[in-house]
Amino acid sequence: PGVSGRAVFIGEGERPPPPTPRPSARFLGLIPAKDADRPIPHGGRVQILGIERYDSKVAVAWRLAPLPDLESQFAVELQDHDRDTAGLPESEMERQMSRHQFLRRIHQPGKELSLTDDLGTDYHRGGGGSGGGGDERVGRSDFWPAIPSEATLLLVHWGDIVFDVPLP
Repeated sequence: PGVSGRAVFIGEGERPPPPTPRPSARFLGLIPAKDADRPIPHGGRVQILGIERYDSKVAVAWRLAPLPDLESQFAVELQDHDRDTAGLPESEMERQMSRHQFLRRIHQPGKELSLTDDLGTDYHRGGGGSGGGGDERVGRSDFWPAIPSEATLLLVHWGDIVFDVPLP
């Protein structure tokens, strides 16, 4: 569960059959988070918009607004990048574009997200995505397995920030 991939056949004999696709999850309900808007380091804020409960997985809908200051958040990485690109034959505009692309590549919102519950379920990241513009980014992160029916509390972790989500 929660694993996807692609097999490449190299060898003799018959090609193995492709993996069976995972069946679509059945939506069971949307659960709101308590105190769902919190500050994060470097000037941003994170909001947990809701928990999507499915029969075979769980998804967290989230939003960053305003976005954290990436120059501050990744100061060390930017210093290393500037050192590594110093003296390259680029115009100043190209150098700034390179910095911007570097920041976009290392800043992956949502990677700080993880789940636990009061039963100790081992949740595994299973995909998702995000998008946005200006000073906002919204996303969705999938986890497997589904929330056990016996669980009474889901904990959404965004780095060191924990959102308590009582389960119905």
